[in-house]
Amino acid sequence: MTDNIHELEKTMFPPDGSGLKPYEWMVQPTAQTQWINQQGIFLWLAFFFSEIGAGLYFVSLFYEYKAGIVLGWLITLVLGGLIHVLYLGNPLRAWRMIMKPQTSELSRGIWIIGVFAALGFIQIITPGGFNTVLSFVMGILCLLIISHGFATMNVIRALPAWSSTMVLPLSVISGVWVGSQILQLMWAVSGQGTAASAMEVWAEVFFLIYFLCIVLYVWGTWHASGTAKASLKAMLDGELKRITLAGVLGFAVALPLLFTLIMWGGDTNGFLIFLRLASVCAGDLAIRYLIMKSAVYKPLI
Repeated sequence: MTDNIHELEKTMFPPDGSGLKPYEWMVQPTAQTQWINQQGIFLWLAFFFSEIGAGLYFVSLFYEYKAGIVLGWLITLVLGGLIHVLYLGNPLRAWRMIMKPQTSELSRGIWIIGVFAALGFIQIITPGGFNTVLSFVMGILCLLIISHGFATMNVIRALPAWSSTMVLPLSVISGVWVGSQILQLMWAVSGQGTAASAMEVWAEVFFLIYFLCIVLYVWGTWHASGTAKASLKAMLDGELKRITLAGVLGFAVALPLLFTLIMWGGDTNGFLIFLRLASVCAGDLAIRYLIMKSAVYKPLI
């Protein structure tokens, strides 16, 4: 048996008898641990950075803002890519997953990121760089990367909290929402206050859609099944309760709403934009952590 299997066995069946009984996983919802505990924490961070980088790239395409696509490209590949490597472990074995794009969502994601890296580099070094066809293709690739993390999780039907129909819309709007905030801050600090103010109306729209997606995810998961409901209840228990209250209600919803109301009508302020960006990043990380951490397997019986 491998070390990982030994470790999992000790966690589930400790010698003192306090752990999961051998039959309980068949009749009770069982928490998943492989995607978020220990080395799995890298996957949480890798998905986040890949998706906000792609979100920044996507929004920058509409404004033909070269600095935005350069930074988005770097965030996706350098931060997201390097952290992905830390999760995958031994590169001498990990490369094999790219050979199964027809059956593996993770493999398809690697191929998509590879094409994004190549075409994005071409767009960056090309004078002008905003050819309509290339920008359209890059926009599609950005949306695929933004949704890749939750799409990989969404195919696991044994975890109802991940197979919710609202998981993918939530991931897409979160990537675009955070990416738009990075772009707005870039404009504010570079002295383009008019552009930052003009974008505030889109910030308000994206925030509203983001909030609605959170509400619809919670409502849909609560009514999906008893197992899915157990995941939501886990978010309000123990240490996850603090993350839910501070991360989701505080950083993801309350503070961005406060800053948005202060800047309502386009009266933007660079410091407030920075505070809202920091808040939405912390809130989005909290939401992703809760969805991954609270997921439980359906019992077999």
